[in-house]
Amino acid sequence: MQYDEVNAMDQELEQIRDIWTEAFFSGNYAVLAQYEHEQFKVVYEQEGRVESNFVRYDRIAHAVQNGVWKPQKPVIDFEEFDYDEDLKHCTVLIGLQDQKWIQESWINQGSWKIIELRFLKPKKAAQDE
Repeated sequence: MQYDEVNAMDQELEQIRDIWTEAFFSGNYAVLAQYEHEQFKVVYEQEGRVESNFVRYDRIAHAVQNGVWKPQKPVIDFEEFDYDEDLKHCTVLIGLQDQKWIQESWINQGSWKIIELRFLKPKKAAQDE
């Protein structure tokens, strides 16, 4: 039973992530708003900066209106999904081909919504430490 529940959650979350991702790359902030939690934020660890969804929507809308919204799709090496026990929270770790990492935090309160997108600081190689 637990495996079936996780499998169903995986499928539901994957579908929502696909819609959310496509909305981002197409600049459709109205759809983004449907799948982003009201407390959604983007954290840029390297820059020490946090961006709220409202600032982001304005920035995206402005870029789309001016024809300059052209975000580059990253090349993904892997994605790891980590659900909590009650299947209400999921952390997705994304490893990119350029050795960068992104972490998505999702919450399920009737439907999945992303609550945080975090661009992680690069990890130092063992020989650098």
